[in-house]
Amino acid sequence: MRKSVKLGRAIVISMMLAGGLTACGGGLFTVDKEPTEDDILLGQDGNTLWETGLQYVKVVNRDVAGGANEHPESLSSDQMRTVLSSLYVVEEKLFKTTEVPLFARSELQVLSTALSSGFGQAQPNEDINFVSIGTHAGSIAKEKKTTTGRVFISDGRLNIIFGIVHETYREKDIATGADIDRRLNPLLPGKRSFDSKPAVRVALDKGQSYYLDPETGTERGNWIIIDIATVLATAKERKEGDTSSVTPELLEDVARSKQDAANLRHDVGSMKEIIFEMSEEIENLKKQLETLKE
Repeated sequence: MRKSVKLGRAIVISMMLAGGLTACGGGLFTVDKEPTEDDILLGQDGNTLWETGLQYVKVVNRDVAGGANEHPESLSSDQMRTVLSSLYVVEEKLFKTTEVPLFARSELQVLSTALSSGFGQAQPNEDINFVSIGTHAGSIAKEKKTTTGRVFISDGRLNIIFGIVHETYREKDIATGADIDRRLNPLLPGKRSFDSKPAVRVALDKGQSYYLDPETGTERGNWIIIDIATVLATAKERKEGDTSSVTPELLEDVARSKQDAANLRHDVGSMKEIIFEMSEEIENLKKQLETLKE
C-alpha cells in the first residue's frame, strides 16, 4: 500500500512538472476576460442585473418574512469589490491546507458591478440572488468553481447565504460521461430557512462572522455576515504606504500574486518532501535488487 501511495504521488508530481508548473508562463495564473461595467449595466433587464448561460445576478423577493432589509442602499462597485475581495476559502492542495480567493477576477468584476447596481434598486422586501462560475488555479491545472448565494444588507452588514461554495463545476457526470441535467441538479442560492452545509468553508477575517441561529444557538456554515465599514477600514489600513498612483486593480493583483506565491512555496515544499521520501524508497529497492542478484 505504501508503495502504491508513493507511485500515486510520483504521478502527481510528473503531471505538475509537465503541465501545471509550466503554466506559470501563461496558463495557470492567467485571469479570465472580464466584461466591462458598461457591458454589465447595459445588459440589465428588469430584475435581471446580469445573465449568461447558467450564471446570473437577479433581484428576487426575500424567501422568509421578517425584518426589512436596508434597501435601496448606496454602495459603490469599488466598495463592493473590496468587500468581495476580502473573502477567502480554505482548500487542501498537495496535502497542505491553504487559503485561496473565493472569487476570480472576472467574478469580482461582474458581482461588484451588478450587486452595487442591484442594491440601489432593490426594495426592503427583496434580496439579490447570484450564480457565479469562475476559473481558478487548481493543484494541477485550471478548474471551474461554482459559488451561489443570496445577498442582502441589514443593520449595516452584508449578509451572504451561500448555496454552493467553490464547488468544482462540471458539465458531464464523471461516472457516466452523460451531460448533467441542471433541471434535476440546479445551482441553487442559499435560503434563510435552510443550511446547505457546503463542503468548503469561508476563512473568516476581520469584520466577518458566521450567522448564529437564534433557535439552535449554532453557527450556520453557509451564512456569512460582513460588517461593511470594518472590512473597508481594514482594507484601507492594509494599503497604507501605497502611493496614490497605484490603482485598486494593481493592489488586488499584488495581493493575489502574494497568495499564489505562498501557495506555490507550500506546493514546492510538499514536492521536496515527497521526492525525498521516494529517494529513500528507490535506494531500498536498489539494495533489495542487489541482494536478489547475489
